[in-house]
Amino acid sequence: MPEIPPALSAALGGRYRLDRVVGRGGMATVYLAEDLRHHRQVGVKVLKPELAASLGTARFLQEIEIAAGLTHPHIVPLYDSGQVGGGTEEFLYYVMPFIAGGSLRARLRGDEPASVAEVLALLTPVSDALAYAHRRGIVHRDIKPENILFAEGHPLVADFGIARAISTAGGIGLTRTGFGLGTPGYMSPEQAAGVKDLGPSTDIFSLGCVAYEMLIGETPGLWLTDDAVRLGRFVDAELSHRERLDRISGSVEQVLVRAVALRPEHRFESPLAFADALRAAMGRRERFSEGEVQRIIGRAAQIQLAAPDPDDDDALSIGAVEQVGAEVGIPPAQVREAVRDLDRPSGTGAVEAGGGRWFLGRGTRVMVDRVVPFAVREAEFPFLADEIRTSMGSVGLVGTLGPSMTWSTSPPGQGTGRNVQITITARSGETRIHLEEHFDNIAGGLFGGILGGGGSAGTAVWMTFAFETLHFPLAAVLGGASVLSAAYGMARTIYTRVYAKRSRQLEALADRLAALVEESGRERLGGGRRERRLPR
Repeated sequence: MPEIPPALSAALGGRYRLDRVVGRGGMATVYLAEDLRHHRQVGVKVLKPELAASLGTARFLQEIEIAAGLTHPHIVPLYDSGQVGGGTEEFLYYVMPFIAGGSLRARLRGDEPASVAEVLALLTPVSDALAYAHRRGIVHRDIKPENILFAEGHPLVADFGIARAISTAGGIGLTRTGFGLGTPGYMSPEQAAGVKDLGPSTDIFSLGCVAYEMLIGETPGLWLTDDAVRLGRFVDAELSHRERLDRISGSVEQVLVRAVALRPEHRFESPLAFADALRAAMGRRERFSEGEVQRIIGRAAQIQLAAPDPDDDDALSIGAVEQVGAEVGIPPAQVREAVRDLDRPSGTGAVEAGGGRWFLGRGTRVMVDRVVPFAVREAEFPFLADEIRTSMGSVGLVGTLGPSMTWSTSPPGQGTGRNVQITITARSGETRIHLEEHFDNIAGGLFGGILGGGGSAGTAVWMTFAFETLHFPLAAVLGGASVLSAAYGMARTIYTRVYAKRSRQLEALADRLAALVEESGRERLGGGRRERRLPR
């Protein structure tokens, strides 16, 4: 049998010249073709004849037209659709651009699991595309790796509205044909149950399955119990999944559990909320050494003895720490309080440098350093740069050279007016993070403005008054000195407060960057320190 049916080739010959088959699915065959009118490569999807025969052609094309109205940078547009042929050789088709970058499915095969940062990089644009369509009343209904394509490295969602068009045009007759809409492994429970009026939560479920597969290597393979959703943990995950789940942050696991919750009302309210929750979870530090686990449990036990609360059923999943706490009967709320009480050193604090400490009250430069026992990858630099921009409130200037990235504030008049330089360098299997801010311009502006402006003006006024009105030279001298002293004190107080505030901000940013590098490194290298058992 020819790969391209002659009847199809002849029917489309006036518009499209079919080249070869580039994909086959349960409902359609995809052909690479040339658009003869616009001289461009396109993908022509042709529904299987037996499926096309069960659809109402007019209704199908009407629904396709609705989907074709979607315009979003991360949605593959629909160029054309139609019906050609007739009788037993009638074909329903739709046309989209040919995306040469392949699908997420191709990228998942044979690769090591993705990091949380890589999942978030995909989830952010895809969730934005889904939210855009949801606002227009269109639910995708078939989110899976095959329908996430890449163009110049950017993810695009394909086949928007096609499942809805087929479902709407097929009606009861579609069920009798045996064609199921959606894909096992990614299909929400309500979709599998045959619910027709599906909402955005079904796409959130499918997207959660995609994120899970990127991190773990397979889809969850089961629907969660209410207890699993309450605990925020895949309690029934098979052993191979559990081993990989333990390598990611417990807060990330909580996000995944909520995305694929059994009941739609327990999932995120929107795809964007899902992406935001994953982004927030990346910043939480929930990986603990054995010594820290013992300190957490010990502190939680003290809290339990002091104020037992057996009715507290709220729960927090922090990987193995949560399991250990549950085994000894400590309510999770008290484990959380113990975590808050845990004193975790953040590395080297801010170091003052520069002259003028006596006069200014603080130095003219602050330096903050962190060392992370994992080497940052060049692919992670854009994400770290975005984190710096968000924290500093400035686009800044970014430069990379091999395993090193630098970020500095924008030139005067284009940024925040600050003089900050940040360097992130991978060296000898670890990452060194150095933040430095110079305050010379602030010191000059404050002391020059207040002393030279307000102080001098106030002194001149007072001395003129004392000499000419009071005729009291000593009062003029003493009063002038008092005015200058007050101006100096004001400038010194403002400077030390600005210095302290910005030092704290740099320390917080350094901790955040270090946590992101460590999180990515642990996931990439298999979880790092995984031994967290307590002595019995």
